[in-house]
Amino acid sequence: MKGSIQKRGNTWTYIVDVGRDPQTGKRQQKTKGGFPRLKDAQLALRKLLSEIDENKYIAPSKETLAEYLEHWFTHYEKRIKVTTVCTRKYLMDKHLIKENPFSNKELSKITTRDIDAFYNLKLDEGYSTSTIRKIHQMLNQAFNQAVKWSKVTNNPVLAADPPSVKKVEMKIWSFNEIDLFLEHCKEERHHITFLLAIYTGMRRGEILGLKWSDIDFEKKTIRVQRSLSHVTNEGYILSTPKTTKSIRYVPIPKMLLDELHSHKNRQKEWNERLGPDYSDQDLVICTEMGSFQDPRNVLRVMKRIMKAANVSPIRFHDIRHTHASILISEGVDIVRVAARLGHANPKITLETYAHLISDVDNEAADIFHNALKTAREQKVSKGS
Repeated sequence: MKGSIQKRGNTWTYIVDVGRDPQTGKRQQKTKGGFPRLKDAQLALRKLLSEIDENKYIAPSKETLAEYLEHWFTHYEKRIKVTTVCTRKYLMDKHLIKENPFSNKELSKITTRDIDAFYNLKLDEGYSTSTIRKIHQMLNQAFNQAVKWSKVTNNPVLAADPPSVKKVEMKIWSFNEIDLFLEHCKEERHHITFLLAIYTGMRRGEILGLKWSDIDFEKKTIRVQRSLSHVTNEGYILSTPKTTKSIRYVPIPKMLLDELHSHKNRQKEWNERLGPDYSDQDLVICTEMGSFQDPRNVLRVMKRIMKAANVSPIRFHDIRHTHASILISEGVDIVRVAARLGHANPKITLETYAHLISDVDNEAADIFHNALKTAREQKVSKGS
């Protein structure tokens, strides 16, 4: 493959045939000018021809980012959980296509500077650092694939500087607040829902996806192996938990087993009353018709009870934090707490609850000091 060099005014320009567009079949040319000297243009031309000969040259894509993302997502969605597809699609459509100043810019012309300015724009618009990090991760995956598909030579996202995630302040209940809340929800249908959350630390979706077949009344354990999720155009479905470590056995006390027995008897009454209209799906937490329980209804009930009980307003997920915090304060080691919560790695548990185990660190320091002190004393006594 050969190229040519032409003088245009006071500068030099090279022109090279770089093959045909794989989509349109049209002949493509690479032109670059502005070289002040002939030998500068010749050097650049030789470098380009060498890249073409070694199959290292990638013709810049004329696709806009928006056009590329629509195509890329059909590939990407087959590689993620069906329950994740709708949230990722929403994130892409809203932030990377509709509300993105460079969404109509050619893919090959997008720079790291464009991306950093975009992140700053999202911060100015009031979006959380967590949301911007998710946008960053998706954009990075999209550009990585663009490199693999030879649409761009490099990924400009790699050098971008997304903001660090600011963690939401953890709020937990005291023992007194737990008692007050449970006392005020005794007559509620969701009393068992909140008992499960407080006594197991299970995630909301895991509780709402729990089946009676998951409970071993003899061994006093719950097998966590599914979660209730919402999928656009499909409604609520049962899916696999967050990670493989989320599939776990959670031991429970006899008191909770007794409450579950009572709840099961109430469900039998619903079934008998409704007959064929009752949709028995073996769910522990369900509507009086037997169908999936809308998580939003659980949150509405929780909010009402918190107000009536005059306890600190917290999120449902903070009940999980409360459960973990009590275990740690009672001396249960991090590895066991991580296994009970279904964390992918004990490191996650440690990072989340590190502030609760400072006393343990102090105790370890004393243990180390006392061990050395004892060894010295023994040495002195032997010497004497």
